[in-house]
Amino acid sequence: MPSARQFAAISLTLLSYLFPISSMAESKPLIVTGSSTWQPFSFINRDGEADGIMVDYWRLYAKVNNLDIEFNLLPWSESLQYVANTKNVVHGGLGYTGSRAKTLSFSRELPLRHYNVSLFVQKDLPFDDLHLLDSAVVGTVKDSTKHAFLMSRMPEENIKLFPTFGSLNDAAYRGDVDVFIDDLSTALYDMRHTGNSGEFTARRKLYSFPLHFAVNKDSHDSLASIENGLDKIDLDDVKAIYDKWLPQNKLHYALPWLNKHAQLTILVSFMVLMVVGLFFYRKLLKSRTEELKSAVEALKSSEERLECAVQSDALTGAKTRHQFYNLLAEKRFSPSPYVVAVLDIDSLKQINESFGQDVGDMALRHLAKLVRLQFSGSTVVARLGGGEFGVLFDLTESSQALKRIKQLQKVLQLSPLHIDQQNIPVKFSEGIACYPYDGEDGETLVTIATTRMRANKPNNMFNNIDIDANVIERRWA
Repeated sequence: MPSARQFAAISLTLLSYLFPISSMAESKPLIVTGSSTWQPFSFINRDGEADGIMVDYWRLYAKVNNLDIEFNLLPWSESLQYVANTKNVVHGGLGYTGSRAKTLSFSRELPLRHYNVSLFVQKDLPFDDLHLLDSAVVGTVKDSTKHAFLMSRMPEENIKLFPTFGSLNDAAYRGDVDVFIDDLSTALYDMRHTGNSGEFTARRKLYSFPLHFAVNKDSHDSLASIENGLDKIDLDDVKAIYDKWLPQNKLHYALPWLNKHAQLTILVSFMVLMVVGLFFYRKLLKSRTEELKSAVEALKSSEERLECAVQSDALTGAKTRHQFYNLLAEKRFSPSPYVVAVLDIDSLKQINESFGQDVGDMALRHLAKLVRLQFSGSTVVARLGGGEFGVLFDLTESSQALKRIKQLQKVLQLSPLHIDQQNIPVKFSEGIACYPYDGEDGETLVTIATTRMRANKPNNMFNNIDIDANVIERRWA
């Protein structure tokens, strides 16, 4: 009769045949990671669960291989670090790069569609290629293949990085970036499902790459066993996953409920309507073209008149204050010195009050005329307002400008304003400022010259004018 020890040994042997020890041990689930915001490839849905094309693919893998599976989706950079630092974790879908291969072991190509990266540009911008983006900022996801692609083709300061695909898309919709690169299908999916369709357009396909799964270097031995399970997946099931997430719109040209005669009638009617429509469209187009030509000619004439009106001061014929400041702005970084002068007619207010504004206007025109005659053609003269004139000398020294201004004052003394046999001497005070010694911008130079001009003003120049006011008043009565 067998002993108790022998009975126990026989019982364990029988149990080992009926229930293998390996089956009694709890099998570990396959842990898959990936991006948590890469819609519709992999993302966390509203219920807080993993979802998307890649997630459905690995669920299919687990089903056909009778495995348990868990998903741990993270922001993109974190998902890469998670795989690189954790054994027996699978990154469910990514592209191969040399930098990633330093820490990860890549599988053969997965039976998933290639990732087609396109250039997406805000709809109103003209860019259609990367070489045109000299000053634009291009958005992309940090540590993605697109990040490496941009780094090899444009300055780093022109690249704006985002931690997740979702944050990149949100920034684009807010207007923080005008250009980004992404997979064509996933970008269009996101725009359609967030109500932003049409805000960005795909201008150009940049490159394409297949998708792999990857494990860290220490888990390299498990790579082959996981790859063997890929062979059990039916490609029709993969296609069904894509049809679920990215359905293709099919255009049916023929309606099945119409017979051939009805279809032919519709086709002929359509062609007749198209021909008639084209005929009337050409007539309308010809008529509108003639109207447009007439409108363009009228507009051109109006623009020429307007340009002539705004190019000079209506009273004196000098340039306007706006033009003068624009010219000074263009000389902001001039390599050569130049001089700005401000001239102001003395006692203009008293002339206007005593003899009328018509006489004051004549004094302004008189001074402007002599300024143009006295100074060279390269000198710019503008009326700044009231009795003030601005003069821009292309001279290197202020002494040269002062010499020319003194000559102008002498000419004014010899050429007084004549009204009804009366002489009205037109005098002015001046102030100058030199670039770059007094200032580096036009407004500063004009301000300094104006201050110096006012300091040179006589106390009451009008008291020295001896004119018969009654004669002039009768002349303009």
